[in-house]
Amino acid sequence: MTDGNASDYAARGLGRTGISAREKIFSDTALAASAVMMTSRTDRLCIAILVAAIVVLAVVLWTCGALSGAAAPDTASYFEGLQSGNLWGDLRHPLYGWIANWLGASPSEPGLIAVVQGLLHVLAVLCLYAGARAGRIGPIGALCLGLAALFSQSALYHFRLLLPESSAIAALIFAFAGVLAASNSAVASYRLLVPIAVMCGLAYLLRPSFLPAIFVIPALWYMLATRNGQARRITRTLLLFGLVAAPFLLQSAYRWKAVGDFNIVSFGGYQMSALAGFMLTPELVADLPESVQPTAQSILSARQSAEAGGRLPRTPLNSVHERSFVSAALGYFDIYARSHDDFLWGEISKLREPDETWIAFNRRLARFSFATVMAAPGRWAAWIAGGSARLAGRAIVTNAPMLAAMAVLLMTALPAFARRSTLGDCATDLPAVSIVALGWLAATGPLTVLVTFPATRYIDTSAMLLPAIPAILAAAIIQGWPTADASASAKSS
Repeated sequence: MTDGNASDYAARGLGRTGISAREKIFSDTALAASAVMMTSRTDRLCIAILVAAIVVLAVVLWTCGALSGAAAPDTASYFEGLQSGNLWGDLRHPLYGWIANWLGASPSEPGLIAVVQGLLHVLAVLCLYAGARAGRIGPIGALCLGLAALFSQSALYHFRLLLPESSAIAALIFAFAGVLAASNSAVASYRLLVPIAVMCGLAYLLRPSFLPAIFVIPALWYMLATRNGQARRITRTLLLFGLVAAPFLLQSAYRWKAVGDFNIVSFGGYQMSALAGFMLTPELVADLPESVQPTAQSILSARQSAEAGGRLPRTPLNSVHERSFVSAALGYFDIYARSHDDFLWGEISKLREPDETWIAFNRRLARFSFATVMAAPGRWAAWIAGGSARLAGRAIVTNAPMLAAMAVLLMTALPAFARRSTLGDCATDLPAVSIVALGWLAATGPLTVLVTFPATRYIDTSAMLLPAIPAILAAAIIQGWPTADASASAKSS
């Protein structure tokens, strides 16, 4: 059919229905205007809900005294570099100590840190909503992301503490908001490249467990840009990757020049030594390279002594009455999770030689840890599987916002099933919201399983945006109820 025939066919069709071409144009324009007004009305409602939630939460926290702030057991370690003058040779990065000190905080006095971190979190949540809307996610999807971030257990727990978690989380939320907004157009992407890189860099400098964000941020932008139909995505993805990785490379190069260690902080080897120490047996020690055998033997002896003294639990017997690390890591991972820090801080930390610098100690433990997992990859795989199961399970079962969202989903899904109702318009944003939530998980979760154990604080941080997925699905079901009612009325008439 030619264009002319198509026009004639359309004109005849309009004539048969009694609707003129002009009336058709006016009708389409009115429908478009109505849709814009509806979107604007929904936007205003969603923003009002988000702001009201922020106000209520602030009042509750102020009433409970949470805005006064508090020190944590790890607080002092973030000031040690400033106090000793050894900024780059300590176990913590000095950035948070600088920031906290500038705000009048000290190891025993939180100062204004709780108020500042709370305000940063609120601002980051509002930016996440704005970024989602700029990235062509509907107002309901943006609201689900915003509420999930606002009420996350990790954010609510850490913002009052003199620790870098809250500031790192806020910085990464800003980076995600920038990625969402940058996916809208080429102009937006170029304008936001540097702010995204700065916020992402701040996040992983404050909390090195966020280092996977270097890879996740560019990948997330690529997927969202594809969704929004942007061209030349590969070039901008590579450019974004380079900018996001720049803080890591520059900081590591500076530390290499200053103290001879190419890392943003000297902590990974020490952190990983506990999981490697749990894997050790006399036979495995004998299979390790000779250069690390003395360290491995000292860690094994320390563990066995702690087990004999009741300070650490022994690996339990399996069904064939053998003490199998693989079996225990897969089926009883919490045994290692409960004793990990006691082993690391109570036993392994004592093995540092009197004249050994922290950097040398961390490097020695890193060589031992890498040699151990290379010699026993099956045991490391069992650790990863057990840790992943713990992370996935607790991300749902002990995550109050997730349980609340799933409860709402269940309560809405059952009536929808009975009514045979369809999903509402916001269901089209379910894939985008899911990608953002899973991207957050990928940016914050892997290192907590690969080099240590997923503690509750790590799990709560990694699962922060996951409640947005069942929340938007429940909202789509609720949106579909009027359609189901209208269909039922039409059938009955």
